[in-house]
Amino acid sequence: MFNFQITNKNSFIQLDLQGRLMIHEDAQKLQNQTTSLLSKENNHVIVNFEKLSYLNSSGLGALITILTKSRNFGGDTIITNVPEIIKELLLVSKLNTVFKIEETYSQAVHSLDKIKNN
Repeated sequence: MFNFQITNKNSFIQLDLQGRLMIHEDAQKLQNQTTSLLSKENNHVIVNFEKLSYLNSSGLGALITILTKSRNFGGDTIITNVPEIIKELLLVSKLNTVFKIEETYSQAVHSLDKIKNN
């Protein structure tokens, strides 16, 4: 089972993921709903993995699309609160070198503030 919540904050989009992101339709729904909110003015995304227990290639594909679109609008996507099992997947797939990853949500917000002030 997979659920997500999108919160449109003042300066970024927050995604809270929960459960197992492994079904293509779930990944497409996440991708479509998130990318439809992205724009030149609203181009940063923080993805909270705190309650995510599993992720496969469908989920990774959706996250890469979100990252690409946010960067196309001049922003970035930051992942936070990554469980150990998913950290290993990001390392093996080398996506840890593509995504900005922060340990905590507050570190992600701080990192985003630094990006926006440059």
